[in-house]
Amino acid sequence: MRPSTSARLDVRARVCRTVAAAALLLTIAASCTSEPERRDLPDVEIPADPTTDATSTGPAPTVASDVAGLSGRLAVLDADGHLVTMNPDGSNEMRLDEVESGTSQVRQPTWSPDGRSVAWVHVEVTEAGALSAAVATSRDGGTRPRLARTAIVPFYLSWDPTSSRIAYLGSPGGGGIALGIVEVMGRSAGTPLDIGQPFYLSWGPHGDQLLVHAGVDRLERLDLDGSQMTVADRPGTFSVPVWTADGRTFVYAAVDADGQRLVARGAAAEKERTLVPYDGLIAFVVSPDGERVAFQVLEPERTLPLSVIDVRSGETVEITDSAIASFFWSPDGERLLYLVPDPLPDDTELWFRWGVWDGSSSFVTPRVALSRLISVEYLQFFEQYAQSMRLWSPDSRAFAYPGMSEDGQEGIWIQSARPDRAPVLVAEGDFVAWSPA
Repeated sequence: MRPSTSARLDVRARVCRTVAAAALLLTIAASCTSEPERRDLPDVEIPADPTTDATSTGPAPTVASDVAGLSGRLAVLDADGHLVTMNPDGSNEMRLDEVESGTSQVRQPTWSPDGRSVAWVHVEVTEAGALSAAVATSRDGGTRPRLARTAIVPFYLSWDPTSSRIAYLGSPGGGGIALGIVEVMGRSAGTPLDIGQPFYLSWGPHGDQLLVHAGVDRLERLDLDGSQMTVADRPGTFSVPVWTADGRTFVYAAVDADGQRLVARGAAAEKERTLVPYDGLIAFVVSPDGERVAFQVLEPERTLPLSVIDVRSGETVEITDSAIASFFWSPDGERLLYLVPDPLPDDTELWFRWGVWDGSSSFVTPRVALSRLISVEYLQFFEQYAQSMRLWSPDSRAFAYPGMSEDGQEGIWIQSARPDRAPVLVAEGDFVAWSPA
């Protein structure tokens, strides 16, 4: 049977009661009033030394990761909150925006899909004490940014696949979550398009439509002129739908007489395939080629293993029994990066280990306490950010993250996707995103 509205909201209402092993989500609770609602993690036991069930952990790191020759650029919010880009080894730094403490702020740096531009939210305090916001865009070389003013302060940005427009989400004064569009080379103001609470989105391949999951019961195909077409009359309990990069498939959760199920549906032919029947709530991320889906089911009293299913064959592999804070596919679709809570006894820091699964084996990294910025604004909504932000390098050889090591070193780290490599500290800062190219 389809869960009642009250039952589904009850699942989400437990967002802020996660145990210490998933205590990251407790830190984020304060942001739930103005940003999209988020699922709950039920009370679960987290092993002190996380391992994988279907695979094996790698050896302890022996040498530092090699950052030489890694492709792409890093977008970093440095220790003072300025937005800079740099090479993966920290060289060739370019400043894109500066802030003044107490009067301005940079939020949500986001690379365009072609890797040539960065967008961000520039917020200022006016003389009257109000907030003024604009979506800024600039080439990586540090050219003067173009500004598109917005009536709301966006808390999320997502470029379309053509790198010509940006979707933004923010909270208007009357409540709800508002969706707007910025044409990068067009008018100097954002255009409101839709509203709902919560609100999640996925761009279509041509940048002229979106797949949106808004409120409890809306799952729709949305045109930029505001017209809507229902995709599912009865969405399941989930957050973010996926419109695959090739444009052929929608992946989402729906409900029928037999219960909830994760489905893959043709965007044009509308033929539907059940991938995973489930109870409770499901979190999932689709591989870049659309061939595999990583997922974890959160039931009222337990969390099922993080697993990967092959969309065509239905073959499923279990990665780990741990309750996972987030997971992201590498650009080549060959590796899955996942974050395992690993608290230390009597320690107030929120410690984690990154895990990397390559399809046959896994390894976990040394402990890290991630920066509060990425913990609060990003990882709680990782399924949405999996479609707009990259921690992985373009060549899938390494990933970046901001945080503190067990010996107290803080900043931006580069970790090789090899099990025998230790992370390397490359810069100061509390946010990083790797360019797609």
